[in-house]
Amino acid sequence: MKLTIGKAAKEIGVTVVTLREWEKSGKVSSERTKGGHRRFDLETVLGCASLRKDTEKVTLIYTRVSTPSRKNDLDMQKQVLQLYCASKGWKYKVIEDIGSGINYNKKGLLELVRLIESNAIERIAINYKDRLLRFGSELIFEICKYHNIEIVVLTEDEEKSYEEELVEDVLSVITVFSAKLYGSRSHKNKAIVEGAKKLFKKEVEEYGNCSENSAPAQPCS
Repeated sequence: MKLTIGKAAKEIGVTVVTLREWEKSGKVSSERTKGGHRRFDLETVLGCASLRKDTEKVTLIYTRVSTPSRKNDLDMQKQVLQLYCASKGWKYKVIEDIGSGINYNKKGLLELVRLIESNAIERIAINYKDRLLRFGSELIFEICKYHNIEIVVLTEDEEKSYEEELVEDVLSVITVFSAKLYGSRSHKNKAIVEGAKKLFKKEVEEYGNCSENSAPAQPCS
């Protein structure tokens, strides 16, 4: 039976993108109609899908820090997740990223997306939700849900140490927008960036002092 790419993908439970990748890699082939449309042989794609199901999927450990100076924290994230996966008996693969949580073009993150689309992983394990992305991790979670990939988040709330990283992410946004508006070498751009750094440094210090205060009845304003 010959099927369109959409119907063939639905029949075997993969995305159209995945089926196209299989065709590019030579795992399946298609015929062309006179109008130039693809037609896939159902028996062939079912056989390829069966082989894919027999391949053991792995747990993907994803770790990230914002700067190279936080390499020790990257190693700590990895150790915690490796121990957790080992305790569950899961076979795992580790992906590490060094870059801002608002950068969508990180090498590790792009590899993670490719692995999701290729149906090569069973679950993703992360220490905190924001390790994937500072904003927009819910989109990755929805894509995983579509591919029946489990998301394991060990800790729901990030530790206080990540407040500084959040500041770095916000500063990077301010720096980019200010440079686009006023030019990266303009005095106004430099003044805005330096002012933002001083402001956020003061806010983090004040928040830290508030958190260490032993009188909970006096909220920090």
